[in-house]
Amino acid sequence: MAFPFKRILAPVDFDESSLKALETAGNIARQNDGTVYILHIVPVDIDVSGMPQYVDLIHRQENIDREKLTVIAKEHLAEVKWEILDEMGPPATVIAEVAAKLPADLIVLVTHGRRGLARLVESSVAEKVLRSAPCPVLAVRIE
Repeated sequence: MAFPFKRILAPVDFDESSLKALETAGNIARQNDGTVYILHIVPVDIDVSGMPQYVDLIHRQENIDREKLTVIAKEHLAEVKWEILDEMGPPATVIAEVAAKLPADLIVLVTHGRRGLARLVESSVAEKVLRSAPCPVLAVRIE
């Protein structure tokens, strides 16, 4: 019996480990005739709407990122429907908000499985998403 995961959200930050999670999302979508929504987040913690020079810079970067993501999607998501989403803000918050808006059936993201002091210092995005996600989360562990 296949899981009903048709709308799969996969955050990508261009790190090799997030691409492994993207491949996992692609495999799940392939088995369920689903769609992978590739989410790239520009991690901005301040409101830049009143600062046109920053808005222009961010839009240029989004266009560059979209081109990179298109290449990545074609390489890692063969025979899978996909769509690219661009957002700005704190990553864990944005992931949960986008998942609720879609609405996503599943979020597939990477976790490095850090423990102890490394986990305390780096504050896991995956852990924050697990706490606030409106749907199931598959955390692909990369060591």
